[in-house]
Amino acid sequence: MHFLALVALTCIAFPALSQDTEGPCSSSEFRQLDFWVGEWELSWPGGQGGTPEGQTGESVNTITRELGSCVIHESFNGDGFNGQSVSIYDARSEEWKQTWVDDQGGYISFTGVIDDGVMQFRTAAFSDAQGNQRINRMIWEDITRARLTWRWQSSTDDGETWSDLWVIAYTRR
Repeated sequence: MHFLALVALTCIAFPALSQDTEGPCSSSEFRQLDFWVGEWELSWPGGQGGTPEGQTGESVNTITRELGSCVIHESFNGDGFNGQSVSIYDARSEEWKQTWVDDQGGYISFTGVIDDGVMQFRTAAFSDAQGNQRINRMIWEDITRARLTWRWQSSTDDGETWSDLWVIAYTRR
């Protein structure tokens, strides 16, 4: 009787072992942020990101794949400002979702897509302190293996035009 149970278990188990073993997050869409994964040194000009005029802001940003390579985890550390984000590709909506939190009490929710060949994550529209409707976005551009540029931008005309608020030069460690 034990032999028959072993044969039945083997017939059930081996087909399962021969199935795709790449995992649920292995499609190309889940790999669209792979360029960002790694250890980065960051710099930006004064007057941006809370850095006083005349000084250069500096930070380290560590980007890793977590949870079976389904989640991109960011850990931003330096210059008196620290934060973390988690990003995941949502196959149902066919867009990226990111949540950012920081040590200043900040929380931002983004959705992201590739638009005209540029990866961009946007916030939902909100009212700023002056009562203007605003959308913020971040984009990654000029991407090479060793470098990239990240821009934090804002629009008050529903995305027709954008103003840079913070431009960071990334250099791979």
